[in-house]
Amino acid sequence: MSESADVTPQPRRNSFSPIEFNAKISQQCLKQVEFYFSESNFPYDKFLRSTAEKNDGWVPISTIATFNRMKKYRPVDKVIEILKTSKILQVSEDGENVKRIVPLDLSKDSKNSKRFDQNKRTLVIMNFPHENVDVEFIELQENIENFLHDLANVNQVRLRKDHQKKFNGNVIVEFQTLNDCEDFKKKYSVDNKENPDQKEPLETLSYENRKLNVLTKKQFDLQREATKSKNFSGSGQRSRSFTGHRKNMPKITPPESTEKENETAEKASESAIEADKEN
Repeated sequence: MSESADVTPQPRRNSFSPIEFNAKISQQCLKQVEFYFSESNFPYDKFLRSTAEKNDGWVPISTIATFNRMKKYRPVDKVIEILKTSKILQVSEDGENVKRIVPLDLSKDSKNSKRFDQNKRTLVIMNFPHENVDVEFIELQENIENFLHDLANVNQVRLRKDHQKKFNGNVIVEFQTLNDCEDFKKKYSVDNKENPDQKEPLETLSYENRKLNVLTKKQFDLQREATKSKNFSGSGQRSRSFTGHRKNMPKITPPESTEKENETAEKASESAIEADKEN
């Protein structure tokens, strides 16, 4: 027996405990990687896009395996096997990289057009429980995704964070089609344009016994801008002082001519005062 035959295969880097890849787990794994390369994510994912641009569109599977949502899918060799079944992705011959079969149009005009289309299919759901949440962020993300997938055809779910990088209770939901979005909005939100007298939605949307509020992306953005304006106007908020030297702002040193002019003015003023005293 050769020496190489006695060598035990070494696990890949960043490997975690292996799991059983049943049909459901395999589908979830494939769907997650396909989302990374989708038009909803890839054009706006700076890290993934820059990695692909450096390698003719290819992204190392070992890199994708380090993403938080992918760490549970082990062994990585099984992930590679699953990716080979994709209809929109292709795996390199050596099994080390993956990329889209048909590249996306990443021109500025195309990105703007797609972003506009996405915004029309997007709603913001507010007031999810976020205080004293015991579960990890990834688990919370998956729980909310499962909740929304049971209600509608959803492309992606993004949990918003506050300045401390903690979930703030607001979730941005992109639906698969405009009709999916409109149906969800009519069912769970108040539309005063079509129904001026409507005060409550047709059905109450709640999560863990907590009532949720549904807004369009435009309504949410306007509300956020109004909140920002209020915070800086001093209405009901502690005003921010812009006096004195602030961090990261250059100190302004008066030019010499100005200082000399000030000295001359001060001396002239002192002379005038002394003259008044003598008189």
